Amino acid sequence: MGPSWFASDRGAFPDQQVWPPTVREEHAGISTQPFPAVPAAPLPPRQPVPAMQPLGMTQESPAPTAGVPAVAPVADDAEPDGAAGPADPAPARPGRTALRAVGAVLALAVAIAVPTMDGYTTYREARPPDKIHTFAAGQTASFKHVSWQVNVEVVDSIPNTRPTPPDRQWLKIRITRIALDQEGIIRRVPPEVEVRAADGRVWKVEPLDDDLPLDAKDYRVGAPYHYNMVGVVPRALSSQVEVYLRPSPARIIENESVEDMFKRSAKEEELKDNVLRFRR
Repeated sequence: MGPSWFASDRGAFPDQQVWPPTVREEHAGISTQPFPAVPAAPLPPRQPVPAMQPLGMTQESPAPTAGVPAVAPVADDAEPDGAAGPADPAPARPGRTALRAVGAVLALAVAIAVPTMDGYTTYREARPPDKIHTFAAGQTASFKHVSWQVNVEVVDSIPNTRPTPPDRQWLKIRITRIALDQEGIIRRVPPEVEVRAADGRVWKVEPLDDDLPLDAKDYRVGAPYHYNMVGVVPRALSSQVEVYLRPSPARIIENESVEDMFKRSAKEEELKDNVLRFRR
């Protein structure tokens, strides 16, 4: 056994490698042990990782660290990432929906009715309802300085016209016009003529010829002048249809300038709403 470490007179030992030990055969009395471990300051305990909170649960967010923006909590109805958008609206109440539908229908009805009524009013102001003046068969009708007489003849054909179908019938209408005074000569514009059935059906007639003078100076007060007209009606109604004659309110004054004619026409308020009905 070598000298003790605790002897008062310790001898000197030569430098030797202590750690790691060299591969050699140790001498008797020499022990090679590692340096004892120096205890270091203990590490702070690890903080447990907080569990994931479900969406919508409220928790107090920590104060934001300097330089790091705070993140707002996610609401229950938030859209997932990449699909942001407005939340689904709450369903409308049935009563409110019905009221809105009724309001929309009323608004549409008013929008349609207002221009329609305006158009109808304008039409009626320009074209009021007809004033029908009825005369017996063969009777002479005196109206606005002119006398009128109507004669209707049922014929099988008209020269220079195509044959009619078997269920159709030609009518030849002769209208006699007599000016009762000078004003009757001024009102010499041809009338509009048509035939009507009792059920309201209407057929137009076309002028064939007339014997009216070409110049106003050739007109004579009290002299008869004629319009010859033709029309086609259902054969079953050929003896029943009645003639409706609409005199023109226009007045033609000789040697009147166009400007004076327009000024005079603007002041005259007579409408084309009088119709003479001649029964059969």
